[in-house]
Amino acid sequence: MDELPQLFDVLEGTMSFVGTRPEAVKYVEKYQPEYYATLLMPAGITSEASIRYKDEDRLLNSADNADDVYVNKVLPEKMKWNLLSVRNYDFFSDIATMFRTVFAVLGKDYS
Repeated sequence: MDELPQLFDVLEGTMSFVGTRPEAVKYVEKYQPEYYATLLMPAGITSEASIRYKDEDRLLNSADNADDVYVNKVLPEKMKWNLLSVRNYDFFSDIATMFRTVFAVLGKDYS
C-alpha cells in the first residue's frame, strides 16, 4: 500500500515503473562521477538494485555505522546494478525486472 502514491506518479508521467530509486541528497553528494548517469533516468518504483537490496535495512541495522556501510558497501553495489540497467536499457529488460519484483515480494531471493 505504501507504493500506491508512486503509482499515481507513474500515471502522471513523473515516474516510471522501472528506474533507479532516488537517493537522499547526502548520498548523491558522495557519488563517484560515473554514478551521475543514473540521475538522467526517470525515478522508478522498482529496479534491479531495489530487488537485490530489498532487505538492506537488516544489513544497516546491524552495522555500527550505517552511513559508512551504506556509502562504502551498499551504494557501490546498487550503482553497479543501476549503471548496468542504464547501459542495457530495453523494454523487455524492464518487463523482466517487473516480474522479478513480483517474485522478490513473494519471497524469492536474488542476492
